[in-house]
Amino acid sequence: MFRFESVPVLFKRILLFLFVLIFAALQNTDGLLPCIFGARFFILIPLIVAIGMCEGELAGLLYGMIAGGFWDVCSSGIDGFHAFSLALIGVLSGLLVRFFMRNKLLTQYCICAVSVFSHSIIYWLISVYIPVGDNGYNKLLTFYLPSAVITTAISFIIYYTVRTICNKLQEKEAKINQSVVK
Repeated sequence: MFRFESVPVLFKRILLFLFVLIFAALQNTDGLLPCIFGARFFILIPLIVAIGMCEGELAGLLYGMIAGGFWDVCSSGIDGFHAFSLALIGVLSGLLVRFFMRNKLLTQYCICAVSVFSHSIIYWLISVYIPVGDNGYNKLLTFYLPSAVITTAISFIIYYTVRTICNKLQEKEAKINQSVVK
C-alpha cells in the first residue's frame, strides 16, 4: 500500500535531488568551477558521501546512481562507470556509518579521501593507462591526483551543508510525528 510521506521528508528528498542536479551542472560545465593548475573539483563524490552518511545506504545508492548518470552523460569515458562507482560509494559510506563509524567530520574526510582517490586511480587505469600505455603517468600526476587532493580539501563544506539540512528537516519531522502521536 502506498504511504504518503510527511512534508519534511518529501522536501528533503527534493532538495537533495536538486543538490545533485546543481552539483552535476557545476562539475560538468567548463568554467563554472575554477581549475587550479589544471586540476578540477569532483564535487559529486563528496556530495554522495555526505548523503550516504546522513541519509543511509539506500539514499546513497539512489542518489549515487543519479549523480553518476549525470556525470556519465557529460563525460566521454566509459559508459556507466561513474554511475556504478558513485552508487557503490554511497552504499559503502552509508553502511560504514551505520555499522562501524560515527557521523563525524573526521569520518567524512577518511571516507571521502579513500573514495576520491580510488575513483580517480581506477578511472585513470581504465580510461588512460590501459589504452595509452606508459605515457599515461603524466595525466595521473598532473590531473587525477591533484583533482583528488583539492576535492578532499573542500569536502567539509559539502558535508556540513548536507548534514545541517538533513538534521534540521529530521527535527521538523520528529516534531510533526510527536504532535500526531499525542
